[in-house]
Amino acid sequence: MARLFLSFNSVEFSYPSSLYPVLKNINFELAPGWTGITGENGAGKTTLLLLAAGLLSPGAGSIRGIADSLYCPQRTEKIPESWEDLFFAADNAAGRLMDSLGIEADWPYRWETLSHGERKRFQVVAALWRNPALLAVDEPTNHLDREAAALIRDALAAYRGIGLLVSHDRALLDSLCGNCLFLREGTVTPRPGGVSRGLAEEDRERTEQRNLRKKLSEEEDRLTAEAARRWRVVEGSRNRLSKRRIDPKDRDTRGKINLARLSGKDAVGTNLYKRMQNRVEQVEEAREKAANPQERKRGITLKGQRARGDRLLFLDPGSIPLGEGRNLSFPELLIRPDDRIALSGPNGSGKSTLIRHILPRISAPLLYLPQELEAAESRDILDAVLREEENLRGEILSRFSRLGSDPRLLFKSALPSPGEIRKLMIARGIFYDPALIIMDEPTNHLDMVSTGLLEAALAEYTGALLLVSHDERFLSTLTKRSWTVKRAGPDSALTDEEKLA
Repeated sequence: MARLFLSFNSVEFSYPSSLYPVLKNINFELAPGWTGITGENGAGKTTLLLLAAGLLSPGAGSIRGIADSLYCPQRTEKIPESWEDLFFAADNAAGRLMDSLGIEADWPYRWETLSHGERKRFQVVAALWRNPALLAVDEPTNHLDREAAALIRDALAAYRGIGLLVSHDRALLDSLCGNCLFLREGTVTPRPGGVSRGLAEEDRERTEQRNLRKKLSEEEDRLTAEAARRWRVVEGSRNRLSKRRIDPKDRDTRGKINLARLSGKDAVGTNLYKRMQNRVEQVEEAREKAANPQERKRGITLKGQRARGDRLLFLDPGSIPLGEGRNLSFPELLIRPDDRIALSGPNGSGKSTLIRHILPRISAPLLYLPQELEAAESRDILDAVLREEENLRGEILSRFSRLGSDPRLLFKSALPSPGEIRKLMIARGIFYDPALIIMDEPTNHLDMVSTGLLEAALAEYTGALLLVSHDERFLSTLTKRSWTVKRAGPDSALTDEEKLA
């Protein structure tokens, strides 16, 4: 059987509503094995997956695709269409996959009550069971706790077709991928190895470019000075060969000048100057070619206020129903104006349910970032920003840019990416000086650079924080108290304790 290949040849793609192409002059060829795709939010990673899976057609160029292709989406609103085939399959592969990832028999029938982490595991199992020749997977470890992420990694490692993997999880990309595609400014740079190796190569190339620009700039300065010196020589020669101040009767001097002109001494100096000018222009052109794209300013300040009084929230001990007869019990809960709280626990234990229980009981100014938004909600948020008064809209988009995304990319796609919408909500929300920021899985969907920028901004924020995350390093950097949810049979229980310094 012929070996499978996926190839993109001079591919360009634009959405109908976009003024600029999302992707331009894309060229690469992939054989079986995992290829990572990385880039900032809105760079076109999901668009590239959809093109590879045959769900979009290029506007220019050609794709040598594979008919047996499947796209596993980033969003988790909808249950996979093939779930019934998976559940009622008469083969052992389906059972082994579901057992390995802890898929329970009632999950398809209570999809709306599943956590996003549970839905993500189900999505990946359904895609792997189909075992297509080409599998395009979009952010498979979003929402997952450490144990579930490890199970997903092991399951993906067993796949033997052509795999395309969009992820901001560096460890996952490094462990699975034999090469990576780096998206920047609508173009793709293929690099061998995992993402860490590719980023190191990118840093090395940037250093070489900086050194080259410095060398060319110094050479340009030297040649410019030499050209100026030669021009002064030419001007001096012209003055010496001028007859304007020579007495018309001084035939001897005039004759010498005519002889010098005939011998070409003036032309030699002029030609030397012109050659030097040409060299200056050549070096200047080379320096411009070596220039980096203009870097955007990065980093924002999260404005906020310290709430008056001694508490933002107080709850007596109680419990919250989680559905299917399950409950989450909690002790007395208190949020003080300067608290920085980490809320952690396994998928499906009730963390997001607790947040939804808390939200209506807080009267202080609040910035809330939910774990997931549906497509319609994302469009509404973008429309609301576009309706803002011009100066405010400009400030929001400026802060959006400083969170690591190009505002121009925001208007290229049919629907902004989940990462872009998160940044837009943060950029808009900080104008209301929140006394409390609640973020449910804030690093989901964010690229690596943007996660660092958000972490730095939250570290300087003066109000209270309540952060839900499976990113232990992120939580350890920013929080001082722990609300931990643990499973106790079918139920869950929350504990509250101060972190050790």
